[in-house]
Amino acid sequence: MGTTGISSSVATGARIAVRLAAVTAGGLALAACSFLDWGFMDGAAKAPPASIDPSPTRTIFSLPRPSIPGLGLGGGPGVMSAAERQCRAALKRRGVQFVDIAPIRDSAACGIDHPVKVSTLARGVALKPAATLNCQAALAAAEWLQEDAGPAARKRYLTGIAEVRNMSSYSCRRIRGSGQWSEHSKGNALDIGSFKLKNGHVIDVSRQGLFAMRARGFLHAARAGACDEFSTVLGPGSDADHADHFHFDLRQRRSGYRHCD
Repeated sequence: MGTTGISSSVATGARIAVRLAAVTAGGLALAACSFLDWGFMDGAAKAPPASIDPSPTRTIFSLPRPSIPGLGLGGGPGVMSAAERQCRAALKRRGVQFVDIAPIRDSAACGIDHPVKVSTLARGVALKPAATLNCQAALAAAEWLQEDAGPAARKRYLTGIAEVRNMSSYSCRRIRGSGQWSEHSKGNALDIGSFKLKNGHVIDVSRQGLFAMRARGFLHAARAGACDEFSTVLGPGSDADHADHFHFDLRQRRSGYRHCD
């Protein structure tokens, strides 16, 4: 073998040695990294470091809900009871047009927690001016109009009622000549002065003449029917204060007594 062949063999061997050294060093480094970084020491397995945790645990914080009066079905001022909501649903089924208005509190004795402003008592039957009532009084008035006064008008005049004149609804006052608070002070009463029929004829509640038999018959039927819906019914002949209008209210009395005069 010549000098050139020997030099080539030596160079080749040197390159192989360098490659083996590099592979060996890389293997040792990888092993060191595996054992040190992953914690395989003394046969005990440790969890991966947080920086490369494949499934981190999440913490969800629940923020408290703000307490807003009137929102939802919980307690608090301005929140309607189930009975109030059911009453409004009944008004809608009867075609009554109304809007909820802000609570009224004029004094310790006067006010309505959940008042409604009623502009019709049935489809096509206006209440003018609109009445401010509690919902139960509004519903009683609608039932009376639709089941008693309306049919009485159709029977005698062959036409329906177009408009009912409201003389008083909510009003913070006492009963005249008495220290007792009126049912008007709770939006629990409605005063009616006249009826306008769809043919334009107007029937006043004030006492009719002797020969106004049809009007008298209608007013008598409307007044009598109100006793089925209200606990107090007053009108012409009851006293001087009610000589020109009907007074209907839902006053609660012992044993469910109704005063129909």
